Amino acid sequence: MNNSLLLRSLKQLSAKERKGFGEYLRCGLFNRRDSVTALADHLLARIARPEGTALQPEALFAAAFPERHDYDYAALRHTMSYLLEALRNYLALLEFQQDPENRQQTTVRAFRRRGMDLLFDQSLEKASAHNDKAGARDARYHYRQYQLLQEKMEYTALHERSTGLNPGALPDQLTTYYVAEMLRHACTALMYQAVVGQEQQIKLLDAILGVVHEQAMLDTPAVAVYYHAYRMLRMPEENEAFFTLKQLLQTHEQRFSAGELRSLYLIAINGCIRRMNAGQRDFIREAFEVYKTALERQFLLENGFISTFTYKNVIRLGSALGEDEWTARFAEQYRAALPPRERENAYLYNRAFLYFQQSDYARAMVLLRQISLEDPLNDLHARRMLVRSYMELGEYQALESLLQSFGSLLRRKKNLGYHRDLNLRFVHFVQRLMKLPARDADARAALREAISAEKEVAEREWLLGRV
Repeated sequence: MNNSLLLRSLKQLSAKERKGFGEYLRCGLFNRRDSVTALADHLLARIARPEGTALQPEALFAAAFPERHDYDYAALRHTMSYLLEALRNYLALLEFQQDPENRQQTTVRAFRRRGMDLLFDQSLEKASAHNDKAGARDARYHYRQYQLLQEKMEYTALHERSTGLNPGALPDQLTTYYVAEMLRHACTALMYQAVVGQEQQIKLLDAILGVVHEQAMLDTPAVAVYYHAYRMLRMPEENEAFFTLKQLLQTHEQRFSAGELRSLYLIAINGCIRRMNAGQRDFIREAFEVYKTALERQFLLENGFISTFTYKNVIRLGSALGEDEWTARFAEQYRAALPPRERENAYLYNRAFLYFQQSDYARAMVLLRQISLEDPLNDLHARRMLVRSYMELGEYQALESLLQSFGSLLRRKKNLGYHRDLNLRFVHFVQRLMKLPARDADARAALREAISAEKEVAEREWLLGRV
């Protein structure tokens, strides 16, 4: 019973939401079953800190039906189902109340359907004014405009027949919404394709791209940003689209919500990374500057937290550019913004990386010994940094032990893909490096040749440097 969908859902409510749900159930408009209210009171008072048998079926039945002494499992299940349905409706109502545009649209429709002409006119005017004053010009803005025009057209058709109809603007708004959303999905598909290597076909995309070439479409912010974002991702060998997107994000910043701007900036960063991977070194600076802009405007925070991926990327870019002072400040400033469950390990790992990059191997080792990373690639990188630190400091006994455990881990884990072989070769070559005779030039030449000939090995440049 503790694992029922109802109990798991109630546990996820905040204290404020639990209190509101209790009040909601006492309103006859939403619930008229005393057993549902009684069961909810029992659960809401105990769900956060259950004691003893308070959440066992018999206790729940007694709470819901205090006048009955014959335990009826079917009756309890029905009551719990009613309560779960009430919870669904309550959460939907909360979402509705927090969405003023949708609420106004629904109000307009309610007045039109009931023939309340004066209230319809007032609410339509109010909704249209709110939509315009809100400032946003994202795809949802155009969809709301379409919905309001649809309401007006249906009202006009009913009262004025065909004489007052002007349907021209209706498909224009819907087309703008559709084109912007499809381009956004096309960007997502390209980023997904880059990760998994599987191309996704989007029907009508070619037709959409043809329509967008019309200047009127590119004058619409919701379309323009995703059109240039798509071109940036589709053609990484060309850079014009990236700089156009970068300018559009600055020009139309007030036209999008913080959540959408976060997605758009991450798309721009993705475009930079593609160009960096293709050897365009200038885009290390571009990615760093895009990250800085997004951080200054707090677009990269979600519910007050920054992802460990973003935190790591910013530190890597800052270090690569020699922005040591800024990067160190960033690492400390955003430490508290890391997700609580991952915070300490993520901070120690990235702080160790900064010490390591500054050749402060002793301080890096202290931190690397403390961490336990869930991400397998970060864990492999941390182990390689520890190997290199031991080598640089001449701690060969500890290094030998680490290499043995590192090799065992890699042989045991079969789900690392090609990273497993990269790191196994790294371990192999470090072990050979440790066994090199001090003045054996031929042995060194042979090892250098072996490392150079190996197409896939982690830390190749460092290994060659040590040889």
